[in-house]
Amino acid sequence: HLDDGTVRKSFATVTLPSADDAASQQPIHLLDDYLARNPHKSAACHAFQEHLSDFRSTVGDATRLFAARLSVELGVALPSPLLVSSNDKNYDDFESVVMGGEHLEHFHSYQKGDDVKEGNDSMATIELHTDQGLFIAFTPGMLVDHSTDQSMELSDGFYVQDSTTGENVLLEFTQDDDLVFMLGDGVNQIINNQLGDEDGKKVLRATPHALSLSNEQPRVWYGRMVLAPSDGYLPEDASTTFGQLRQVFVESSSKGESIPMGIGCSSNSKMVINTSRFLADEEHDEDEGGHGVSENQCADDSMFCWYRCMALTEETATCAERRLGLQCVDPRGLVVEGGAGHGDFYPACTNNTHITHPITPYPQIEQQDADVCTADLWTEFNAEEEYDHVVSLKPDPTKPGPDTNLYWSIIESEDGEKKLKARLTFNDVFGWLAMGFANEFDTVHNGMNGGKVLLMKPGGEYSPVTGLDLSVGPNVGAYVIDDTDSAFRHWVDTESAVEKASHEHTDCFTALSFESDNISGQTFNLGGTDDIIWAGNSNDYYVGYHSPFSRARLTINWLTGDVEFFVSKPAWGAEDDADVSEADPLDSPTKLEDDDSSSSTIGASIGLAIVIISIMML
Repeated sequence: HLDDGTVRKSFATVTLPSADDAASQQPIHLLDDYLARNPHKSAACHAFQEHLSDFRSTVGDATRLFAARLSVELGVALPSPLLVSSNDKNYDDFESVVMGGEHLEHFHSYQKGDDVKEGNDSMATIELHTDQGLFIAFTPGMLVDHSTDQSMELSDGFYVQDSTTGENVLLEFTQDDDLVFMLGDGVNQIINNQLGDEDGKKVLRATPHALSLSNEQPRVWYGRMVLAPSDGYLPEDASTTFGQLRQVFVESSSKGESIPMGIGCSSNSKMVINTSRFLADEEHDEDEGGHGVSENQCADDSMFCWYRCMALTEETATCAERRLGLQCVDPRGLVVEGGAGHGDFYPACTNNTHITHPITPYPQIEQQDADVCTADLWTEFNAEEEYDHVVSLKPDPTKPGPDTNLYWSIIESEDGEKKLKARLTFNDVFGWLAMGFANEFDTVHNGMNGGKVLLMKPGGEYSPVTGLDLSVGPNVGAYVIDDTDSAFRHWVDTESAVEKASHEHTDCFTALSFESDNISGQTFNLGGTDDIIWAGNSNDYYVGYHSPFSRARLTINWLTGDVEFFVSKPAWGAEDDADVSEADPLDSPTKLEDDDSSSSTIGASIGLAIVIISIMML
């Protein structure tokens, strides 16, 4: 029974991961048991069962096609593998993720109960929410007329939230709309969190939606929810699988305990949270930074911001009393809609909104001129001085992003003191460039938080509102990144002097050179290996976001020159440390060729939340 008095009855089943969709279809036990007990009672149920396998297989084929096309569209904007498996069978792209997960299937019937209270027609049958999973493939709801020959007509009452106005808009289907694909929370956890899409055109939107029924006729509906593979690790937590997350949900739900946000459906304000943060802190209470929440909502003394529940201060707890709104903002006073954004965000009292003050990119610095910044010029820039060792810092040379090299020699003074003489070269313009020690105890951002780094900047007197003051001139400093807060403003005051360092930059290339035996007191293990991180920005002067392809974490043997990259997940600075600026645009999105096997293609701009296709031509 739903809140408005509607009675929902369901058949539930699942299709398991397999190359053969029909072979992996699990039976509907409730239906089989009923027909076994009543073999002659229901012609309709027998007819339903007769066509069931073909119908589910057809939806499975359409689901695979949709996933394959979306994989093409996302292209190189995503890392490969997209998900790392606990069973050594990584999921390289979106299609393999979709086909590697369980597909939950439900056949629902909705009908107003006889005891519906007067006045309930204006009440939502299902409140605004965002589904769990990567996406759901569903057939538009149909009304069944039992008074005639069980003829059917399309049902209304399905609403989606407009991403611009925040209003709920009635979505009208037609008789030609056989299957609808609607994105869920999973795209935030798996796709948007890992996008190397600096112009934002490939960001996918999980669709907040609601259902409101007023008709007394039964409404029938079918949906196939695609879950992430149970053995796939969360992109930001290589110790937790999606299967373990779902187990937390089941156990919490069965015990009547609070359910972590992001497992199951989002809250009514379409909040989405990376559930790895909950698991990392599940043993702590709210005062200690835990993210456990009741009824998928943040507590009254916190708000959803930067994909987490952030505690309110004495000031932000009194916004309403001062006739101000409580918003999730960045230091420039720009507002991220619903708190669902990566960057330097925090709660603040302001009458700014995401409509009046939307998130905008930082001013972009002048980019490379391809006709001037040639391969020969890059080779010349790298050949200024001889070193004993050189390695490329790109984990995968087939991926986009600037070439980056590290040159070094181990030098020894007259008194026998050994130092590292190194030069980091970056094939792009100068926003900032850094390298240093990873913090092995940081499991959230892969060694970034708490890391000790050399940071080369084009200016000084940093302000998170206006960026760097370029009149100060370029400089190199040693910094200790904050243990928990990634944005530069949280650790700008940790700067210490570097014994010997220099900066080079042209209209094409950037280089950081230094001679030292330590960074911020942590010494190089020149007789063995060190765990190193590096990153660069060629887009702005705000010491913020860098492309996923302009960073890495690796182990370097200083004596032999051998390197080993961390490839299981992004290295320095998962998108949480982004200041929501944009880096260099990638190549234009891949265009899809016409395909006679499908009646639909997905456009190059895939910010759309819903795609409708016909399955009759598959």
